[in-house]
Formats: sequence, structure tokens, C-alpha cells
Amino acid sequence: MSATAVKNFKAPGKYYDLHGLFLRIEPTGSRRWVQRLTIAGRQREIGLGSADLVSLAEAREAAFANKKLARSGGDPLTARQRQVAIPTFSEAVEKVIELNAPTWSNKKHTAQFCSTFFTDNGSRT
Repeated sequence: MSATAVKNFKAPGKYYDLHGLFLRIEPTGSRRWVQRLTIAGRQREIGLGSADLVSLAEAREAAFANKKLARSGGDPLTARQRQVAIPTFSEAVEKVIELNAPTWSNKKHTAQFCSTFFTDNGSRT
């Protein structure tokens, strides 16, 4: 498969490449990269993104990394889920203040809310 061929594929179906990677074209015309892997004895499909946003080279690189991880006993799906950043408590408080401050009637309410999250030394918890 070549980058030019990827652009020219229009008919719905699956167009296979390396490392379980294939381009899936739906009847609606949407085009996406998918990889089929065996993870812990189960066949799994991992979406790698839209063919409009992810190039063939990028899809191949991701597919190779996923296959390497799966062969060493890892799980690419679990690894991807861990990459989603979970905010710390302080970051969550900052976000709540940022989102709600415009709705509070005055700065005193903002200060009162913020003071509930300060420690004795004045730093955020």
C-alpha cells in the first residue's frame, strides 16, 4: 500500500497493510485506520484515527509500536487509557474556580470558596 493508493481508495471495504493495519472505508465514505491484534489471547481492534488526519506512515508507526507492545505481553489499549491525564486535586480545584468564578455574584464569594482550599501556609492543597 502506498500513500497515493490510500488517497485513491474510494469503495467501501477493508484495505490491508502491515502489522494487522488496515484502512476501513465505510459506505458513508468515512475512512479510518484500524489495527487488529491478539492481546492476551483475544482478537482486538484498535482505532488509530481518521485517514484524513493520520498519514499512512503515522498509522504504520503506531501499528508497529502496538504490535511490539502486544508481543511483549503488554496491552496497547490499557496503555492508551493511562495516557489520558487525570488532574490532581489542586488542578481540579483550579478548574472549578475558573469555571464558576464568573457566576458568583462578587469577588468575596470567590475568595471564600478559594479559602476553603488553602492550608495554613497559604498554599493550595
